[in-house]
Amino acid sequence: MLLCSLSAMAQKNEPKMQRIYMFGFAASFTDSVAYQTDIQQIDSAWLDKHKMLVDRSLYSLQLQWFLESAKHKKNTTCTVFFATKPNKLERRWKKVQKRFQNIEGLHLHKLERDEFAFKAEEYRPIIMEEDTATTAPISPVVPKASPSAGK
Repeated sequence: MLLCSLSAMAQKNEPKMQRIYMFGFAASFTDSVAYQTDIQQIDSAWLDKHKMLVDRSLYSLQLQWFLESAKHKKNTTCTVFFATKPNKLERRWKKVQKRFQNIEGLHLHKLERDEFAFKAEEYRPIIMEEDTATTAPISPVVPKASPSAGK
């Protein structure tokens, strides 16, 4: 019975694949251009038990790599917004757009799906292995030069 309950608890903590809706936003502190993607459907995203997107930083990196390679924009700060319901995310999308459209001197560009599309990330569980080493690793010791060595 204990084995069954442990197995059930482990399955309960495992992320679940689910359809989500997502958009990205990118800005640079050294540039007057910001980018906002359109809302995109991701059919095989992984959500944890708290309904948080697993490996969400990888989705931000997808947008950052696109901007670096296709738009030649370096040092952008990218973030993603997601929801399981499209209407909830659409309200957030409009709020972000409105906030950054009204900043004087900032040019907000919309990235259409045919220009940039998020790709679902593959979930890989983190496996912690016990360290079997019995001694601490030895770091090389570099001798300090003595003050009398230069005389």
